[in-house]
Amino acid sequence: MQNKKRPKVVLLKGNGPIIINSEMMELITITLSHGLVGLPLEELRAEKVIIVKDMETFWEVHKKVKEKPACFVYSYDELDEEDIKRIKSESISYL
Repeated sequence: MQNKKRPKVVLLKGNGPIIINSEMMELITITLSHGLVGLPLEELRAEKVIIVKDMETFWEVHKKVKEKPACFVYSYDELDEEDIKRIKSESISYL
């Protein structure tokens, strides 16, 4: 049996459309109804991705960043280079 590395779970919120793990979603609907969604990071496609370093900032980031569309990402485990390669975006920034 092959020992596969499991993908890290990321928390997502924001506004605008995204594709995560081949599933298309509208983040604003999820954010308004549930606050966030947690999914394994196999692949993420979004126009603008902002990776947030701590949970406290993650909950308040929508007050600081008003640009739309934006996908805010937080992971309890630090995202390494391999994880970042799974994110396809025109703009990736850190906060």
